[in-house]
Amino acid sequence: MSDSDPSDTTRRRLPTILLTLGHLHGELRALHGLSLHGYLVLGAVAEAEGRPVPVARLTAFLRESGSRMTSLLKGLQAAGLIERNRRDGDRRTVEVALTDAGHARFADAERTAQALLRRHLGPGPS
Repeated sequence: MSDSDPSDTTRRRLPTILLTLGHLHGELRALHGLSLHGYLVLGAVAEAEGRPVPVARLTAFLRESGSRMTSLLKGLQAAGLIERNRRDGDRRTVEVALTDAGHARFADAERTAQALLRRHLGPGPS
């Protein structure tokens, strides 16, 4: 990329999906205070429909290091979006559940993501 006009260069050289993911990350940050990774974690936990999700499963899903996942989860917990607890009967396993605020933030972020993806990539399967 050159320093002349980054927006013009970006439009011409980046693949559509990369550009779309960049826009999505920016929109999630600006409108919902979430990184793309934070959105993905909230979504994975939301998909569990009220059941706690082991941190190891989230780490495998995002293919992140344990330390990176711990940092990400600490931020989501500090924001009041998740709760982390040790599993009853197996204190070695840490599980994550959404708070009411986490459910609401994810629902709002999901609407933003769906709208942006439709705008940039066209309608998905019906």
